[in-house]
Amino acid sequence: MAKTNSKKERLFSEKLVAWFDVNGRSFPWRTENPYCVLVSEVFLQQTNVRKVVEPYNELTKQYPSIFELSEADDEYLAELFKPLGLFYRADRLISIAKQIMDIHEGEIPDDEEALLEINGIGKYSANSILCFGYNKRTAILDTNIIRIFSRFFGLESEKSRPRTDKLIWSFAETILPKTRYKDYNYALLDYAALVCAHYNPKCSECVLSSSCTYIEKGENYVH
Repeated sequence: MAKTNSKKERLFSEKLVAWFDVNGRSFPWRTENPYCVLVSEVFLQQTNVRKVVEPYNELTKQYPSIFELSEADDEYLAELFKPLGLFYRADRLISIAKQIMDIHEGEIPDDEEALLEINGIGKYSANSILCFGYNKRTAILDTNIIRIFSRFFGLESEKSRPRTDKLIWSFAETILPKTRYKDYNYALLDYAALVCAHYNPKCSECVLSSSCTYIEKGENYVH
């Protein structure tokens, strides 16, 4: 599963990054600041990205560091998360901040193993912090990215939760470009949202359409 046609892999990453250069989205957490990335990851779980901007800005203004977040007013945070649903995320964010203060003296870890030891941080969030916050060459993988892989490469998982599939993760790591990997990862997120959407994908606007397995199989392809 981790091996594909190298030409197709290169075409995939190059075209995605070129598309991102013109069409990539801008968000306040897209900065090389691991704290901003960490906060955004908790906000963005199962949430429309546009709904996150205002509460994210308010939280980071009120609590601009891990130290201040670790001592945050839980009722205040709960109110911030209220419009987004999933109220438990306020407690999760404070818990993560407290663990970082207690275990890592307020320094957000810059390696995957240490991040995964923090209760509340999973593999996707850990790799996002490493890539976007520390500019490290790490793959990211969520349901939306898996959808792009499935459609373009014809990749399928036998797991009920594909985002936990080690083989899919291995594939993502194998095709990760050696340069501009951060822009590539951002491109995957944006392309899944703007072009290769779950419903009504914009195949006529897709820069990958000439080599896409989804299009090759046409109406008989069931995703």
